[in-house]
Amino acid sequence: MSMIRLRGIKWQATVRRKGYPLQIKSFDLQKDAEKWARQQERAMDAGQWLDRKEAEQTTLAELLDRYAVEVSPGKRGHEVEVIRLNAMKRTKLAQYAVASVTGTMIAKYRDDRLKEVSTSTVTRELQLLGHVFSIAIKEWGFGLAASPVSLVQKPTPAPGRDRILTTAEREKLLYECGQSRNPFLRPITLFALETASRRRETLLLRWSEVDLVRSTVKFLGETTKTATGRTVPLSSEALAMLKTLPRSLDGRVFPMTASALQQAFERAVDRAGISGYTFHDNRHTALSAYAAMGLSVIQLCSISGHSDVNMLNRYVQVDAAELASVIRTKQAKVAA
Repeated sequence: MSMIRLRGIKWQATVRRKGYPLQIKSFDLQKDAEKWARQQERAMDAGQWLDRKEAEQTTLAELLDRYAVEVSPGKRGHEVEVIRLNAMKRTKLAQYAVASVTGTMIAKYRDDRLKEVSTSTVTRELQLLGHVFSIAIKEWGFGLAASPVSLVQKPTPAPGRDRILTTAEREKLLYECGQSRNPFLRPITLFALETASRRRETLLLRWSEVDLVRSTVKFLGETTKTATGRTVPLSSEALAMLKTLPRSLDGRVFPMTASALQQAFERAVDRAGISGYTFHDNRHTALSAYAAMGLSVIQLCSISGHSDVNMLNRYVQVDAAELASVIRTKQAKVAA
């Protein structure tokens, strides 16, 4: 049964039902109190009642904090994820109670972010936010019928990046990296250009995984995106660089943080006058260069760590003019 009474200047609605916790909520208007009580009773009658107390008393910012502490540390690349969570906390959306967040609000957040960052960035943010709500509902007892993120359409995927360096741009970039106050910027950039390594696995690489005799480096499973380790060959340029590199006390080959690398690299790119180029694009440049050298798909996959050839195809850009030259050369050999 329910009871509505005036307490001070507020109308208090109380719902008592066997098998359910006592529900009490105050409203400015009597009609709102009565409406809420009826909704609670109908949900209980239908066996669809959910305890929304936790969701109503917790802001999205507080939920993001809890996720960052309890869930993120168990993930790969959690440092970057925590940065993303902290950025979300600074938005207006994060100030609302979890129970108040609607699909419409998520859609507005999506549209506002698309004006500031790339489609892929917004997609990753929505995926992360969706998982935050999923954990809250399934494991933390937040009484929500569904995640509001599931009600929102994800941005249309952007085409794969195809930005690779020309020979002249590569020389300019490496020169400017060498002018950086961080002595490891040029070595780590050269390493990425020669091994097609990802930022995280490069930053976590330790000297114990470097074999200067066999000219290889081993990326351990716990550092790679796919959780599968791989051994990558070193070019003569990469090998020469590693032989002259000083050893750090913590055992890492490149003792830098992700944020320090990003900031220093972006400044070097600006000084070199190169547009639309990120550190991850070094991976595109390296794989495209190796493809141009004639390495097979299997060899390219062993370097990149891809098990799916379709994914590898997104990273490799084949120059049509160079391909035409190869075809003419082969045709000439056949004709002879």
